[in-house]
Amino acid sequence: MNKFSTWLWRTAFWLRYKVGYGLKVYGRDNFPMEGPVIVVPNHLSNNDPPICGYALPRHVHFMAKQELFVNPISRFICTWLGAFPLNRGAIDKVAIRHAMGLLKDNKVLGIFAEGNRQKSGKLGKFHDGAASIALRTGVSIVPVAIIGSYNMERDKVACIIGKPIPVEKEKATPEAIKKVNDQVKGEIQRMIDSYHENRVEETLWK
Repeated sequence: MNKFSTWLWRTAFWLRYKVGYGLKVYGRDNFPMEGPVIVVPNHLSNNDPPICGYALPRHVHFMAKQELFVNPISRFICTWLGAFPLNRGAIDKVAIRHAMGLLKDNKVLGIFAEGNRQKSGKLGKFHDGAASIALRTGVSIVPVAIIGSYNMERDKVACIIGKPIPVEKEKATPEAIKKVNDQVKGEIQRMIDSYHENRVEETLWK
């Protein structure tokens, strides 16, 4: 993606989320500025990918449900932003190979580990994908807590970026996957709780 395209969509997201809704971003200084990274946010609404796109300092290539690539308009937007399709009904080897290739090229991979949007606001079950890829590659996971993106009320939307969670390269056994998922999920829950209790540890990005 060229610099003009990046400037264009970042400006659009800034206008919508920062100017329009007063989005607060915490912990931007936690994000690694080089090397491969896996981003795992919680998932509340379709606003989550563009919120991450604005909040994170590097371009994130999100796995997106295959249905978003059926409509020509949404397919164009997703492709333009660097997203790629995932067939959630089966083990999508093509999507996994693409994800591994992105990490090999030192890019940022984004995966919503819950899979579906959690309208209740509570964290849902984490699927195996993000943890499995992290274990197979030894790439760290950056947990991201998104707050208020379902109702989108002004000054009640926030994105908190956690510190990278190191993952040792090893076989992706069910036990190893659960251990990684529990750690990432626990950190996201900690950040959500800290926001609601007005004790966010991460630095507010102006």
